[in-house]
Parts: sequence; structure tokens; C-alpha cells
Amino acid sequence: MEFNQENRSFCTPSAVLDTVAEQLADVDLTLPDYCPDIEKILKCTLTPKIQSRTLSGGQLQIDGFCTVNVMYVESIKKSVRCCEQSVNFSQNFSVKDAPDNPVIITKTKPEYINCRALSPRRLVMHGAFSLYAKVFSKTQTSIFTPSDNVETDRKTVTCADLKSFCQEQFSVCEEISVGEKPQIESVLRSDVSVGVIDAKAVTGKLMLNGELNLKLLYLSNAESGEVEKLDYLLPFNKILDCDGIDENTINCVSCDVMSYDIRLKNDMLSEKPSVILEVKLCVTEEGYITREEEIVCDAYSTEFSSLPEFEQLKITGEVVPINEPHMEKMSVKIDDGKISRILDIFTEQITAEASHDDRGMVISGKINICILALNGEDIPVFIERSADYEHIIPQTDCTCAKIFGTRTASISYRLAEDDVIEIRCELKICGAVFSENRVNTVKNVNVFEDKPIPPENCALTLYFADKGEKLWDIAKSHNTKLDLLLSENSAENQVLDAPKMLLIPRI
Repeated sequence: MEFNQENRSFCTPSAVLDTVAEQLADVDLTLPDYCPDIEKILKCTLTPKIQSRTLSGGQLQIDGFCTVNVMYVESIKKSVRCCEQSVNFSQNFSVKDAPDNPVIITKTKPEYINCRALSPRRLVMHGAFSLYAKVFSKTQTSIFTPSDNVETDRKTVTCADLKSFCQEQFSVCEEISVGEKPQIESVLRSDVSVGVIDAKAVTGKLMLNGELNLKLLYLSNAESGEVEKLDYLLPFNKILDCDGIDENTINCVSCDVMSYDIRLKNDMLSEKPSVILEVKLCVTEEGYITREEEIVCDAYSTEFSSLPEFEQLKITGEVVPINEPHMEKMSVKIDDGKISRILDIFTEQITAEASHDDRGMVISGKINICILALNGEDIPVFIERSADYEHIIPQTDCTCAKIFGTRTASISYRLAEDDVIEIRCELKICGAVFSENRVNTVKNVNVFEDKPIPPENCALTLYFADKGEKLWDIAKSHNTKLDLLLSENSAENQVLDAPKMLLIPRI
């Protein structure tokens, strides 16, 4: 005979695919006629961009392109120039048990790029990047509830139930004027990051407010080689359909830039061209309801022989979304000469890992600082430095974290000396901290009605218990009810704090 009368459950995100593949990028680039010859290569970067993700027939297909950008010193005026070329990529992953409404998470990480000049006008580049792919589904886990005629040892736990799990892709397009800045001859470096400012939920809808940050380094005068910077914030809002979401859900929202495109728009009626920015974004939402649940840790029958079956449940407790600012200060010393002017400072490949210690949740990683400057002879030079950072979130109850993304909100600097640069870098860490417990629970109780427990011959049983014994274990071993044992011995705690003689009641 089996007891499982009440259907109780909670939902969690479950990964059906978690893999990574290496993608190669080989480029043979010849400079176009309008680009001057190369004297010295300053920086070669590889930027993967994802255009589409399709899950069909048990196959996840990811398509995109990889842009290789070379920043160099040209041979005549000794100014900064750049050239770039893109190569397409496509990758398929097999997905077993593909869900009906999957949530797909894709990340790219440049691994290396090697650049060799065959001539002042021809480059050969070989690089690689990692393509991370995860597919999640919404998985339901049952909580066992036995009938009333089975004795149970229960424990109350905090349980985060995943009510909504949705994802949507959309594009943001904007024409941006350079304003009072000098005109744009050509773009030397570009970067687009995204941040979630606010997310409010109503029944079935998520109202998202965010901002895009476009950073450009561009050539403003081809004759003089003068460069300028553009730092532009573009707010956006979006209403997403999310089944199961409402005003009471705890919403963890991440927003990623899948790809972006920047084009110069030359207007005959305007002295200064504008920039057309088109960004493809992907928003992922997890909505939780936190509640108290009673789980059964042990069970037995006082009438018949019984055998409980156990399983281990992974239960997520409290979930807290985070959008944490972090300020990192560093000093960079230039080893090979003086710096007369800084043209640009930016970050790339910011890593983040989460751990927990007695201080709380610790987010740590590395920041790669890139500096484009002019040396004492006004020749462009490129400097790279790595710095460790550590950010502490004091959360006593939360021992785990998911980091959705870490971006640079702002970066400022000053020349402290001719060869020393002091840098202040503000990061934004987006994610969620949560508690996670693995609990052994009863998933079923087999009661053998053909094997009744024989009655005791004695009218009274005395039991001499040691310190630390549990009354539940004593009641189970004597086939009696725990509440009767507590009442008969006027016991308040289930664990004895001293040796004691107990009266074992009979049913």
C-alpha cells in the first residue's frame, strides 16, 4: 500500500544542455586603397557577434560573425588608423529532451588572436573564441505528502518556486548625432554595453527600462590624425510577455547584447554626419515566489510494517536580485618612456566568479585595462594591464550566486606623473544571490498491510535515554506516536539535553 494523497510541487530551471565549442577565425586582409600603409600594429581584437539561435528537431543552431579589428600606426603621418574584416561562423549542438519553451543562453569569450604583417598592406590573422551554449527548461519537482495514519518527521524549509521563465529578443535602432564634437571620418574602436535600470511586473507582463552605452573612438581629421571620443547613453523600454509573472514575483532579469552594427550616415544638409546604431538584445527573466514548505524527513506506520523510500531534493531558498556598483582604483606605471597624452582608456574581458566565506558573498575576477596614448615623441603606443578586483555582498543567508554580466559603467584617469596613470573604474555587477540546500526527503512510504505489528505483552515500558538522543528515533523504534511520547514525558525538545528515563506509551 502506497500513500501519496496531496500533490505539492515547486519548479526550478534545469539545464538540458551545457557545453562549449571553440570557433576558429582565419583572416587574410589586404588594406583598401584609402588606408595608408602599416608601420606598427598597436592592437588586434576579435569580437564575436551572434545573429540568430534556433532550436528545432533536437538541434541548436547558432549563427553569427566574428569581426577582426586591427589598430595600427600608419607610416606617413604616424597617426592611428584601423582596418577590419568579418568572417561568418555557424555551430550546431545536439539537445536531448528539448523542452517546448526553451530558454537559450549563449556567451562568447575571445581566447586569442595572432596578427602577422606579410607586407605594409597585407595582414594574416589567426584567432579563436569560445562559444558557450546552455538550454534551460522549467522542471517540476514533487513534494511527498503521506496520509494521516502514517507518522512523519517534518521539517519546514524556505522554497523558491519558479513561476515564470521567459526570454525575448528585440532590436533597438537609433540615429545619434555627434553634437558639438568634431565630425567622424572613420571609427577606430567601438563598444556597446547594456544595463537594466528597472524592471516592474504586472500580471503576465514585465515592463523593462534599460540603457545602452555606446563608446566610440574615431578619427576626426584624416590629415592631422586627430582622434576624438564619443560616449553616448541611449535609454530604452520594452514590455515583455511573461506567463506566470505578477506583482508578487521576485524577478531576476538579465539583458545581453547579441550583436550590434554601427554605420555612418552622411547628410548633404548637415556639416556633421550622424551615427546609426542598431543593437540586437536578448532579455531573460526568472520570476520566483518564495514560500514555506513542510518536507517529510522520515515516516513509518504504527500498525503495519513499513519501509520509506528516500531521495535528495535540491531546494532553492531565498532569491535576491543584485545590481551592484563596484569602484576599482589602480595605478599603472609605464615602463618604456613618458606619456604626453592619453587618447583612450577602455576595459575588455572582465571576468567574474562567485564564492562565499565569513564576509558574505564574494564576487572576484580580473579587469583588463587597455590604454592608447602618445609617448614623448607623440607616437601612438598601446599599453595593457590586468588588475584583480573583489566585491563583497554581505548576505548571511545566501551562499550561492549567478552572475549575469559585469560591465564598465564609467572609467576616469589622470596623469599623476609622466609615466604613471591613476585610473578609477566603476563596474556594474548584475545577477542574483540565493541559498541552496540539499535535503534528504521521503518520496514514498510502502506499508505492508499483510504484516501487522504484533502488540506488546507488557503494560508499561521504561526506556533509559542518553543525552543527545532524538525522541523521533525512540518513538519509531518502539512503534508509538511521537506526540504521545512528548505528552507522556512532558518533553519540550525533541533532542534530549541530559540523560533521562522515559515512559513509552502504548497505542
